[in-house]
Amino acid sequence: MARVYVLNKGGHDYSEAIRYGSLYYCTEGPLKKHDIHQMVRLLSVALEDSSPDDYIMLTSLSSLCSLACAIAVQHNRLNLLVYKNGHYAEYRIILTDPTTKEDDNAKTPGQEQSQVLC
Repeated sequence: MARVYVLNKGGHDYSEAIRYGSLYYCTEGPLKKHDIHQMVRLLSVALEDSSPDDYIMLTSLSSLCSLACAIAVQHNRLNLLVYKNGHYAEYRIILTDPTTKEDDNAKTPGQEQSQVLC
């Protein structure tokens, strides 16, 4: 089963995201927004068992989100959940060699966007 990595457990109700996988909290409570090295340490541990099917919920500090995405690209893809209009929107970003064609980049039902990045 896929995991949904909630980057910071705050005061929000994340239960709607359970339909994408089991919730896994990477950090909890207030973070020092300029302590980037601590964020890297926490996220490296939290994401060490991640898989290509897992999701990152974009929540909390932008630096925390950026670092989590940078760590997750080891799978050559990003599966993101973004809270939009009262529900979570799913974005799948496939990182491929632009000289090859892959059917995996096609949009699937319920998916907001699929994009190939170089």
